[in-house]
Amino acid sequence: MFKELQELEDAAKKHELYNNVISTKGNIVFYRGNLKNPEYLFIGEAPGQTENREGKPFVGRSGKVLDNWMASIGINNFVVINTVPIIPLKPEGGIRKPTKLEIDYFRPYVDRLIKVINPSKVICLGKSALEYVGLNLKNTTWKDNIGFIYHPAFYLRRGMNGIDDFKKLVAFSS
Repeated sequence: MFKELQELEDAAKKHELYNNVISTKGNIVFYRGNLKNPEYLFIGEAPGQTENREGKPFVGRSGKVLDNWMASIGINNFVVINTVPIIPLKPEGGIRKPTKLEIDYFRPYVDRLIKVINPSKVICLGKSALEYVGLNLKNTTWKDNIGFIYHPAFYLRRGMNGIDDFKKLVAFSS
């Protein structure tokens, strides 16, 4: 596990996005949770401002939503990662979606990390994560051991908590 994380860190430091870490005095964002055979692996897009500052994925507002979802059904054996471990910024400093080239650059490292983590189930948080795994699923559906739910930010923007969708998704995985 340490080897895969070190390779991801080395690759991140060589990518031009690493300038965002330096300029914001931020962090490369690797994971939070249990790396050793978790039941669930949640995969998101890229770190936001809070994640960049704290060095862990999904610790900002969207992370609070995800934590509430997991708490609502008692999920405690999980790990959370992103397709890109560095905050992608626009020239003026706002957050942007990572490009396909950026995602593809990190893909081999993230793929190896996922393989070593060996989760029972993978839940894609948002369409970017779904694109990363190469599937086209509707909200709260599964293909084999990979499920999809809209990103927690989707629910936040609509003033919803998303718990019912999350419960539906997990119920279908059984």
